[in-house]
Amino acid sequence: MSDKTLGKGAVLEELLRAYFLRAGFFVMRGVPFRFAEEDLTDVDLWLYERPTGSARRVQICDIKYKQRPKAVERIFWTSGLATALKVDGAYVATTDKRTNLRAIAENLDLQLIDGNDIQRILASHSVLYPQRITDEQLTASLRSVDDDLRGKYFQNSRDQILSSLSDGFGARSAVKALESFSRLATSAISYRPNSPAAIASGRLAYLAGAIVCESLDFVSVDAAFRPLDERRDLMLQAVRYGALASDQGQRSLRLALALIEKYSPAGKASALAVEQGLKQDLESIPAEIIADQAMKLLKTDQLFLVGKDLEMESYSLDVASFDYLSNASKAMLGALLDYSGIDRKRFATAWISSPPPSDAEPHDRSVPEKKQTELFRNDQSK
Repeated sequence: MSDKTLGKGAVLEELLRAYFLRAGFFVMRGVPFRFAEEDLTDVDLWLYERPTGSARRVQICDIKYKQRPKAVERIFWTSGLATALKVDGAYVATTDKRTNLRAIAENLDLQLIDGNDIQRILASHSVLYPQRITDEQLTASLRSVDDDLRGKYFQNSRDQILSSLSDGFGARSAVKALESFSRLATSAISYRPNSPAAIASGRLAYLAGAIVCESLDFVSVDAAFRPLDERRDLMLQAVRYGALASDQGQRSLRLALALIEKYSPAGKASALAVEQGLKQDLESIPAEIIADQAMKLLKTDQLFLVGKDLEMESYSLDVASFDYLSNASKAMLGALLDYSGIDRKRFATAWISSPPPSDAEPHDRSVPEKKQTELFRNDQSK
């Protein structure tokens, strides 16, 4: 997909995603927000930040590129969306340059990226990543593979991975992303090596693995000042119990067991049998594999960075095969494969990428820099 066919709004989203990535954020674009099984809207940019070793912050960014973007309406709309998602803060990015917008945003505890800010970002020639594909290119490639296979497996898989963030970031998203990783890594070794389907599976497996890392990093902050064994236990619970590890999850479980006890013919015996069966199934999950590796990375402050690394690779033009990942990323990915019962060697040979140039900037991926200022050169009439 060429720059010319990419809409200006999409180009701005890609530019700001690259801007936040370079600022140290973990960034996802186009995260679906669902409520009661209904798709309500997409979050333009979902941002996860690790400002200190003991602090984490989740924010969103709403982006509009139009001559009359109705910035005031978007500011109020974004404030409501941030409340609904229960995030820590939000940005509004608009091409509007009116000076009074910043005061309105500040009154709602939002941060504004206005037309002047966007022009300054555009003036920099080092924001976008050469060799990194856009979300539109990723979606088009997944659609092409799905068309060949006469289905929508890969497109639906991408949506499921992204929606795990808005469904509940932390233990819940970790478990959902783990399920996606296991399914996609299995797909990667099932297709013909180096086939488009094998590469698409690996690309999405990296994306799911990235969310597993960031979800566990977010979980870890609850035990930032506790002994290591307590932090490990927190990781184990997150992987093994997912949403059930939270207070709300425990309340839901107790309610379900109470209903079984009240309405089933065997009463309390049925509820006890269900509870014991569920506990046995959960205890059989090999959560130690992931918890132990996550703890190793947390000790050296690398878990968050591995998540960023895997996200970068998932959007690489030439997505790196297992052997070309960083050592820390290979270690975490190996743990994810072991957890999923997938042979590491088979996954490593599912596709073979070209070795990275010895003098390449790490993760130097996306649109050539010389194109950047041309992307917004036209007027804002669209």
